[in-house]
Amino acid sequence: MTLQQSSPPARPGDEERLLSLYLRTLSSPQTQKTYNTEIRAFLSYLRERLGKNLGEVTAEDISLYREHITGAYAPATAAKKLTALRRFLTFTYMGGITRVNPEALKFFAKSPRVRQDPSYNILTEEELSRMLSAARADNPRDHALLAVMAGCGLREAEVVGLRVGDFREHGDAVLLRVRGKGDKVRNVPVSPELWRLVQRYVLSSGRSLSSQTDARKPLFPSRVGKDRPLTTRSIQNIVKKYVRAAGINKPISPHSIRHTVGTNMAMNQAPLLVIQQFLGHSDPKTTMRYIRRAEELASRAYEYNTLPL
Repeated sequence: MTLQQSSPPARPGDEERLLSLYLRTLSSPQTQKTYNTEIRAFLSYLRERLGKNLGEVTAEDISLYREHITGAYAPATAAKKLTALRRFLTFTYMGGITRVNPEALKFFAKSPRVRQDPSYNILTEEELSRMLSAARADNPRDHALLAVMAGCGLREAEVVGLRVGDFREHGDAVLLRVRGKGDKVRNVPVSPELWRLVQRYVLSSGRSLSSQTDARKPLFPSRVGKDRPLTTRSIQNIVKKYVRAAGINKPISPHSIRHTVGTNMAMNQAPLLVIQQFLGHSDPKTTMRYIRRAEELASRAYEYNTLPL
């Protein structure tokens, strides 16, 4: 189901479906319950106090509601209620349902700043290709590891937790079972090209994708023992190794590869929900960083045009 529509919702039934769609993006049942209550309170305020539907909401309406909340509740409680509202309005704004970007409203709770650390740097396609080529020529395990990180946008801790048996063929699709933050499990679709690469890697390492014994073994074992997984520090060192081998002169961390994936998907106009689910974000606000990054890069598109004038 897509969020894009030609006109804002005008009936409570439309808003009910939209709320239901948003709540399904939240992984915690308790969060779903809490946000359902807070968002319904806002929608009721719009209808009963202002005579408006969600698609008609303005920055002034949101400001009035904020004053209503902060005047009726303790600061900590009000902050929680406004956080739920801000996240929901971020969702509706990115889907084209509402016209007010809550991130631009200074009176909302402060958003965490995007730190300018190595993880925020992203790789160009050419830089990533050089890293993969260097790993391919040096070590099959490292090449497969970088390819899985680039193909699935995984966190380094998620890579550490991968097992040989985590790949599952489902009809024509292949899904990778990933254990994310808080032991939340998600299924990440794997491209045919990456699946072939993984199959070759597993077979070349003397293991079998159909073996029940091998299924429990780490996909990327350490050099010390085949039944011991790499550590997150090892993955950091592997990434640094091939950053140097590729002649890349900017700080790059394992998380930079994940940021590269998210930004690339945004540049290719993947819907917000698709990026959020693919990367395992519990909060769509986190995913919006990639949307903003893609917009920032697009604003400098003229730099890629080197024709003389």
